[in-house]
Amino acid sequence: MSVDVKAEIVVDRPRSAVAELMFDPKSDTIWNTTITKSFPQTPGRLRQGSKTEHVGVFAGRAYSAIREVTHDEPEKSLDMAVNEPFEMKVRYELSDAPKGTNVSIRIQSVGEILYQMPPAVLSKKVHETLVEDLKRLKRHLELNGD
Repeated sequence: MSVDVKAEIVVDRPRSAVAELMFDPKSDTIWNTTITKSFPQTPGRLRQGSKTEHVGVFAGRAYSAIREVTHDEPEKSLDMAVNEPFEMKVRYELSDAPKGTNVSIRIQSVGEILYQMPPAVLSKKVHETLVEDLKRLKRHLELNGD
């Protein structure tokens, strides 16, 4: 079973403001619907080599995950390896848009996935979660001006 999903949204804020929130592991619980606790293992914004422990729930299953940044371009992109709720590669990508910042997140599974659901159902659940995460991110940044 494999997952490869991507979601995008335009946030009416400059790329630097979006990066400030998205690339700060202390802000993960503000916009990520599956994360209930975030414990940065390295100080500051996410960059290559940064690690964060996440505690959360996905598809009804509790998890504790380690996220490690494998590549970064400041205020543009982050590539991460995550071990739970299934082993995956995650990419955050920010680009300038006419009315703010285009934000995309892509999740690709790595290896075997042990969820007891058909691959299409799991992929749909991951996509729905990403869409909700991006809506929360947009709402927070546009309403709070953070």
